[in-house]
Amino acid sequence: MSAGSPSKKLGQFLRAMARRFAEAGIDTPMLDARVLVCAATGLTPETLIMQENAPIAPRALKSLQIWEAARCTGTPVSRLIGQREFFGLAFDIGPAVLDPRADTETLVEAAIAVAPQTGRVLDLGTGSGCVLISVLANAGGLRGLGVDISAGALRLARLNAHRHKVRGRIGLRQGSWFSPVRGRFDVIMSNPPYIARGEIGNLAAEVRDHDPRQALDGGLDGLDAYRHICRTAPDYLETGGHLVVEIGHNQAQQVSDLMRAEGFQNLSVDKDLEARARVVRGQIKKTKKGV
Repeated sequence: MSAGSPSKKLGQFLRAMARRFAEAGIDTPMLDARVLVCAATGLTPETLIMQENAPIAPRALKSLQIWEAARCTGTPVSRLIGQREFFGLAFDIGPAVLDPRADTETLVEAAIAVAPQTGRVLDLGTGSGCVLISVLANAGGLRGLGVDISAGALRLARLNAHRHKVRGRIGLRQGSWFSPVRGRFDVIMSNPPYIARGEIGNLAAEVRDHDPRQALDGGLDGLDAYRHICRTAPDYLETGGHLVVEIGHNQAQQVSDLMRAEGFQNLSVDKDLEARARVVRGQIKKTKKGV
């Protein structure tokens, strides 16, 4: 009997769905099944245990049948439920934005580490707003500006800012990189597209088939965005300000060289939880022309 059988109770359905996921080669079958069942029923993992013998409501059953089929073909759980936890906060996501990943929490930590107690931060390619909102939620004296080329991304970022009660300290503007930006900032941060164009086809299906391509494609060598950001950031940084960027695991030296060539000093590389180079940061001691 399939996991979608209406005769099953919640606990039976959960275990059957997990078996189907395991057969489909999914790495975390029970976790994924539990998240989906909770999302469809409104139960928490704790209350789900106590409700194992309860019947599944027809609306929840319909959602779960659709989600089960999609998950077995590789759609990420977060894409199915439209939400991802990041830096201890829940963020709405959608087709217009990257699915936030734990590796990017290293970028948040690095930005918080170099930010002053009060000041302004700029997030380029803000997407769902997860990086900027996480920084502001953990640093009450900061104000931020998020920029994205996608109107759909900015709508999600706005919703997430309201959810996490930082909307009064965040501005959101549509445009390409620095084009809508005015003024100077203490920290500029970004998780730009950094996959070399020819390597996109080799990415995991959950990334390749579900993240927006413009958020992945870093040009022929993966460094196009870094060249522009490193060259332009000194125009928008306060003296002593920092540039903090996420990188691919093999790009630390190349991005460090780009920063150094544009006058950044005190360069350092932060590693993620898997001990891979994940963030490069540098400080500008002499700013460029006024903006």
